[in-house]
Amino acid sequence: MKKLALTIIALHLTILLCMAQGKIELFKTGSTRADLTGSNTLTEDQEKNAEVKGIDYGISLGFNRTTDKLYDANISPIDTTLVLQSLPQTSFVLSTTISYPLFGKKMGYGHYYQKVDKNGNKVDDPYFSPRGLCLVATVNLATFNSAVGGAGLFNQKLDGGIGLGWYLGDNVQIALTYEMISYLQPRDYIRKLEGKQIIGHGEKLTSLPTNNTDYFINRYQQSFAFKIIYLLSNN
Repeated sequence: MKKLALTIIALHLTILLCMAQGKIELFKTGSTRADLTGSNTLTEDQEKNAEVKGIDYGISLGFNRTTDKLYDANISPIDTTLVLQSLPQTSFVLSTTISYPLFGKKMGYGHYYQKVDKNGNKVDDPYFSPRGLCLVATVNLATFNSAVGGAGLFNQKLDGGIGLGWYLGDNVQIALTYEMISYLQPRDYIRKLEGKQIIGHGEKLTSLPTNNTDYFINRYQQSFAFKIIYLLSNN
């Protein structure tokens, strides 16, 4: 599972780097685009045959909140009893995103563009870039919360979700997503021992190592997230 998660994350990062490199090259060459929407320069045939730019790749920053409470478990140094402490249910999240517009060319919700070089000469044929509501899928790269040790940078668990987004401009979206995120949590039987001493191997425990799977487990939690997305693939 860890290998699969790392492979998917690496694939997303590779795509994003390629998209970013493409934008850098466009900047170096001075290439840009002209908005043809509502202009008289777009013929009926060009409008009909314009390619639709559908899937967008991007990177997002935002916050999520779990629907269930999160806990940390420790042994009190005073009386060696179990102490449970509530952890923040809200986390800061860095993610990669894929979005697909739900309004196509036939609905007319979008813009027609023409690529031009630095001298204003046309490059390729006009294309249509949809706007409005879109379907968004995310893969989380990092979750910043004390329940994952402060910063779950480049998560080894596959965290992410799906939701709806809205274009705010050519390169920016906002999105609300439903996500499943892995948090390190005390096992259920440990939580039931709050205020009691824990006996392990015939002795009272004086600490609970978080890397001991007898006491802690990575558990997926339901959460809702709000994210601001910067699109790297938008032409």
